[in-house]
Amino acid sequence: MSLTVDKGQNITKAVEVLRETYKNLNLLFSEMDIVGKDQGFIPLTSKFLRWKSDTIEDGWLTSDFIKIYQLESEPAFDSEKLSDLKNGPIYAVEIELDSEGGYPEITASRYLFDLSKWSRMPAVSDHWLYHQPYRFDDKFEIEEEDGVWRSTPRKASVSNTYWGFQSAVGISFPLIHVQDADSIKLEIFQRLLNLPEA
Repeated sequence: MSLTVDKGQNITKAVEVLRETYKNLNLLFSEMDIVGKDQGFIPLTSKFLRWKSDTIEDGWLTSDFIKIYQLESEPAFDSEKLSDLKNGPIYAVEIELDSEGGYPEITASRYLFDLSKWSRMPAVSDHWLYHQPYRFDDKFEIEEEDGVWRSTPRKASVSNTYWGFQSAVGISFPLIHVQDADSIKLEIFQRLLNLPEA
């Protein structure tokens, strides 16, 4: 076979692997919602959050997904416009397929917001709100100690831009640790419940 044909086959196989990965992630997200409900978590949105771009090649491929939850036991937030919102922390589960560690990772985090700054519920495209606090050190004070990540805004203006963001604390671990309902419970939701203070 010629090199051109081989390269074409490699692309086709890569797309097949990606489709299978997306299919497995869809199953994982569905199972997370079921297991999360049993653990007292309710999804804040029915879909995962993600970043897309038509102008930046990295944005053509979805490789980072975020599901957000709240605890069902938290009191309702006092707002007619935000009737689905609870008056408590936002819990995020971020799945990053191409992490800096060289393997797919999950980051389980708890975010504190001044919810009075919210004018609407998060949309699919609000991925940046939960992704950037651990990555943009010009806007956030980011610390990592013993595998625990912490983030706070550097200025009040940053907090305002990020919907009243106050702090985040999270822990990352390999995606491969999550394989079934029991590991979803232990590796994701128990970690969320046991995160240290920010």
